[in-house]
Amino acid sequence: MPLSIGDRRLGAILLEQGYVNDGDLQKALVRHSEVGGRLAEILIDTGLVGEKRIARAIEEALGIPLVNLLAITPDPAAVAAIPAQTALNLQAIPFALENGVLRVALVDPLSSLALETLEDDSNLPIEPYQALREQVLWAVATHYPELGLTPVAPADFGEEGPGGQLGQALIARGLVTDAQLQVALDAQQQTGEALGNTLVAQKAITEDQLYELLAEQSDVIYLKNPRDFQPAEDVLGSMLRADALRLSAVPVDETDEHVVVVTSDPRKRDDIAALIGRPVQLILARPGDLEFLTERFYPQRGRLGEQMVQEGTLSRQQLREALQVQARAGKVKPLGEVILDLGFADASAIDSALQKQNVGGGRLEDTLVQSGKLSPEMLARSLAAQLGYEFLDPVQNPPDAKVALLIPEPTARRYGVVPVRLQGESLVIAMKDPRNVFALDDLKLITGRDIIPAVMAEKDIVRLIERYFGNQGMADLNQRLQTESLQREKDAKRGNDVDVNAGFDDNAVVKVVDGLIREAALQEASDIHIEPTEFSLRIRYRVDGILREQNELPKGAAQSILARIKIMGNLDISERRVPQDGRVRFKKGSIDIDLRLSTLPTVYGEKAVMRLLQKASNIPEVEQLGFSDHNFQRYLDVIDKPNGIFLITGPTGSGKSFTSFSTLKRIAKPEKNTTTIEDPVEYEIPGIIQTQVNPVAGLTFARALRAFLRQDPDIIFVGEIRDTETAKIAVEAALTGHLVLATLHTNDAPGAIVRLEEMGVEPFNISASVVGVLAQRLVRKVCPDCKAPTNADPDVLRRLGITDRDLRGAQLQRGAGCARCGGTGYKGRMGIHELMVVDEPLRVAIGTGKPANEIRDVALEKSGMKTLRQDGIEKALKGITTLEEVLAVTSN
Repeated sequence: MPLSIGDRRLGAILLEQGYVNDGDLQKALVRHSEVGGRLAEILIDTGLVGEKRIARAIEEALGIPLVNLLAITPDPAAVAAIPAQTALNLQAIPFALENGVLRVALVDPLSSLALETLEDDSNLPIEPYQALREQVLWAVATHYPELGLTPVAPADFGEEGPGGQLGQALIARGLVTDAQLQVALDAQQQTGEALGNTLVAQKAITEDQLYELLAEQSDVIYLKNPRDFQPAEDVLGSMLRADALRLSAVPVDETDEHVVVVTSDPRKRDDIAALIGRPVQLILARPGDLEFLTERFYPQRGRLGEQMVQEGTLSRQQLREALQVQARAGKVKPLGEVILDLGFADASAIDSALQKQNVGGGRLEDTLVQSGKLSPEMLARSLAAQLGYEFLDPVQNPPDAKVALLIPEPTARRYGVVPVRLQGESLVIAMKDPRNVFALDDLKLITGRDIIPAVMAEKDIVRLIERYFGNQGMADLNQRLQTESLQREKDAKRGNDVDVNAGFDDNAVVKVVDGLIREAALQEASDIHIEPTEFSLRIRYRVDGILREQNELPKGAAQSILARIKIMGNLDISERRVPQDGRVRFKKGSIDIDLRLSTLPTVYGEKAVMRLLQKASNIPEVEQLGFSDHNFQRYLDVIDKPNGIFLITGPTGSGKSFTSFSTLKRIAKPEKNTTTIEDPVEYEIPGIIQTQVNPVAGLTFARALRAFLRQDPDIIFVGEIRDTETAKIAVEAALTGHLVLATLHTNDAPGAIVRLEEMGVEPFNISASVVGVLAQRLVRKVCPDCKAPTNADPDVLRRLGITDRDLRGAQLQRGAGCARCGGTGYKGRMGIHELMVVDEPLRVAIGTGKPANEIRDVALEKSGMKTLRQDGIEKALKGITTLEEVLAVTSN
């Protein structure tokens, strides 16, 4: 059933004001499409939002006041202006007539149809107000006696009202105190939500206690676990899915006397009995259990039949008979099956994600993405296939620049959408989820065109929004700096008194620096280099480990831009003779990153380098670190040990930090006390105690480690072992029952053992404490969009020691270069690893002080270790990276 304009506006208001989240709203929309009615009633009935809260949201957004009909005496002239039947049908009560304008309180003040009907029947302009449903029905029955209705006084939540009865019963049983009840009643007056739900939300009582009492008051049975029922088809056939949703009830059994019905609302007994046509025996259950039963016994099926019943072309009994023999299959194939059919994940990955989903909640697709089993692009492709929409790749289908700005920036950011192209008179819009009806309605209203939704990965939409809106005017700003700089140089040559190094327009400089950082984030750069040369200010981004040139800026703007960057990093802008370090938090639009800042004096002025730090939430799971099948299980076994020291080694920029924190994410459970000492703290991980070294204050790695051992730790992470004292304390901690993770700067795994010996740690302590060493490097991955089979360079094969026999079955790939990879043929990086697990043969070799080359031989021959080069070659032969990359980052 389509949404009315008023319901669309209400959904948008509640979403914008934060009263509902997107998931809850989508759930309510699905229910609305099946049972019809007002969206507000569904939100209230399902307990998502209280009636008063909805009214206040409308009042705040649209200025339509909420009136208390219990405190108003309607003007008889106003009442007479609206026919009684119209007032009843529209649930509206006129209460004042002033200056020819009729004031009317409505349950649904957003209904344009209701307002038009009131204007037609009264021949007066209408000024809408809001009122609660119970008050309107009472007022209509009271002031229109010709209807013959019995006025039912609205519950005032006092001693005699339902709220009062429930509250007094709870107090009598000692479940709540007078003070707790009063707090709940005060909150209820604000939200309009049921008193029992309010008390449960405030944790004054449990849901079980509430429903046990409600069952007693309603003289029905309360069942804590109603999920074991197995009703026959003919029993279920006494209700349709729409009936079950509307009445919050599911029939589960029948006898000669009655039908047994599970419900979460015993007040609907009469409606249930009238629908079924037989007496009913109610069993009370919690809403969550009832929702489970509804989805289990009435999956989304038979919509055509239910539509035929609503249209009168099929009787309810005929449909019931048909449903008894119809297979219970959904109309839309589940997304998990679509993902499986497309080959994006195997059945075991989907089953594992379903188990996580059942434990932690959330959607299956989000669980798959978070676990690393499914990429965001694969998710978008799966959703497009499931719903039958076009999938858009921004590289292969770049948006038309002429239409990209057809919608305002706030709308694009709010809904996460980007116009892509015109298709006839319609506008194709890229969306993360094309089922967002509010976004589609607003876009149609804003653009004046029919909207054709298409699916695009969320991160690609974010990039496009930032590119089109975030960098607007960057070219003009750069041109302004160029022009102003040239003008100053000309004036100086003419002998005018001009300071060529004076500050530029502050606003322009701020926007240029913001643009540099934003563009670096969009290109997924790891570092920004801003370096003055003799004639210009050079800008370079490090992407996938390689520096790429960007547009140069005028030399005259260097001082202003460096000053702006130093202000952002809280550095001293007047000090230009010594290096400085700082940290920058950058948040503009959807770009939210931390940057580590370093400045360095050079012969042409100060150079700045900013490292873009990933958010803790973006740190990959261990499954995404690129481990080979051979190394992955061995790695998991090592980090699962209760004590010992695990070393991660490699040069700067080899990905040690990502591997370390990904490992911590896996092993740092809530029941473990996990502590880190770092220099500096780069990623703030929730649930982990993190400490930053402060040499000025005397807080070194060694001193912090000593303090940690008095803090009852389970897991300790040492950012870097730099000296003898730190090494000895780390080993001591491992020997005394703690699991220690630490990084070292060595070229390979066996070298880490020798480095500890050189630091003064005894070989027998090393052999007893070290459980494993992981050496790693980062290699660029072949771009998936332009990769193609290739032949190996004979010279590269010779240098790597690869024979023709090794190449049998190989799938060598090389990227030709495309827009997505910037013409490099590579996109993204992955790790190659050398994992040395310390077993008994290695312990003997280490304990007897063997040199690194002999330790390496033992690890290769007896412990199953593969060298960095071997691991890299295997990945190159599978087409993941190239042999040239492996040769460039490995030495032997």
